[in-house]
Amino acid sequence: MTLTAILPSLRATIPDPLDAAAWPVHTEPTCDDVRVSAVSMSRLADVAGTPCVHTAEESPPRYRPRDWTPRGMSVAVAAVTGVRRTPTGLVLELDAVLPDCAVLDEARLIGRRSTAPRTAAVVMALPGVGAATEAYPAAGDAAVLVVPADVAVGDLVCFPCRRALTHREVAAVVPVTGASR
Repeated sequence: MTLTAILPSLRATIPDPLDAAAWPVHTEPTCDDVRVSAVSMSRLADVAGTPCVHTAEESPPRYRPRDWTPRGMSVAVAAVTGVRRTPTGLVLELDAVLPDCAVLDEARLIGRRSTAPRTAAVVMALPGVGAATEAYPAAGDAAVLVVPADVAVGDLVCFPCRRALTHREVAAVVPVTGASR
């Protein structure tokens, strides 16, 4: 348990600590952003749109073997497109497909400061995207994202992924309906 988890109001001045092993090397948290190798994830989302991906080098393990070589890993940024508050908790819709290599308990709200306590939120499949695809688990195995309780539509969420991804792997494919020839 961290000090910012005990006193969430401190998040206005102190960023939540992150697990360095889950993020790429040279990752720095700020109160309202995450910088990976000096690249601001909120600025990347402003320039490239969401969803977007930034690829960087993997952090070295604490006790690394001699033959260890770094691999590529990614940080994905997605926008919240829907929030439903249910009696059991939050249900989120994102504009991205969550890959199976995503570290969802390390998710960060970026673009604004939040002093709300962190809570688990179930992530639903996008409309038109099958709930039982390779990227989304089966309906019984819902993906859970840990975010501040005051998350709202339009907020940006970033999370690390354990392998290098391409934009195609996180971008949702929206089926064309009623297309004319």
